[in-house]
Amino acid sequence: MIPVRRLPLILLLIALIGTASAVPLLPAEFWGSVTIDGNPAPAGTVITARIDGRDCGSLTLESAGFYGGYATFDKRLLVSGEDDDIGKTITFFVGGARATGTAVYTPGTSTRLDLAATSGAGFSADVTAGPAPLTVRFTDESTGDPKSWSWKFGDGGTSIVQNPTHTYTAPGNYTVALSANGGKMVCTKPNYIKVTPVLFGDANEDRQVNQADTLLVLQQVVGLESKPDVDNDLLLFQKTDVHRNGVIEVGDALFIAQYNVGLRDVWFELPG
Repeated sequence: MIPVRRLPLILLLIALIGTASAVPLLPAEFWGSVTIDGNPAPAGTVITARIDGRDCGSLTLESAGFYGGYATFDKRLLVSGEDDDIGKTITFFVGGARATGTAVYTPGTSTRLDLAATSGAGFSADVTAGPAPLTVRFTDESTGDPKSWSWKFGDGGTSIVQNPTHTYTAPGNYTVALSANGGKMVCTKPNYIKVTPVLFGDANEDRQVNQADTLLVLQQVVGLESKPDVDNDLLLFQKTDVHRNGVIEVGDALFIAQYNVGLRDVWFELPG
């Protein structure tokens, strides 16, 4: 039996253990050269680090062409993340433009990372492929602080807002163009958005493409499950026949499996 007089000490130890487990991670430090269009980035340029699109550190250049430093007390770019951020990719932005250098978030490390960015118009999208209707949110990533934007979404749709949302209603490959500052800066991405009539690979029709679809197609190939009939269930047949060769075979299962483990990108895009 624990003496009553020891209880406060035990409670204190438990509290200390709990506090220790909540100690935040050490930041990852970065330093190195930084250029824009091949020239040293000017003093005052802001470098921002992001993990999963979340800002997790920033630094303003005190001198042109270099951020941080290798000396012990130099001010470096500190990137702070959470436990589940360990091992994730850090992306860097120089003056709002995405830089070519990336790093893996490793708390407590100090790394030289040279960054290079290109000025001008630029943009990204939260999704670039999927079945119709496909709603896409575009994000302007132009540098140089543009004051006007003109978007062409490739299907006849346009917008003049900085970060528009557009819905594609018909299958096809769509070229997206952004013109900023009255056409002084232009960024065009051919066949950037790929819209399909169905979600190819969704063999079990749960609106996802995953390993369950791989297993179902394999069972269909070996006869454990019946294959969808092209005459009686055309839509399901199209979803399962990802090769689009008129036959459901082991190659369709392989396509889905490779997609699920990251060996393929958007394999369901339309030709042309």
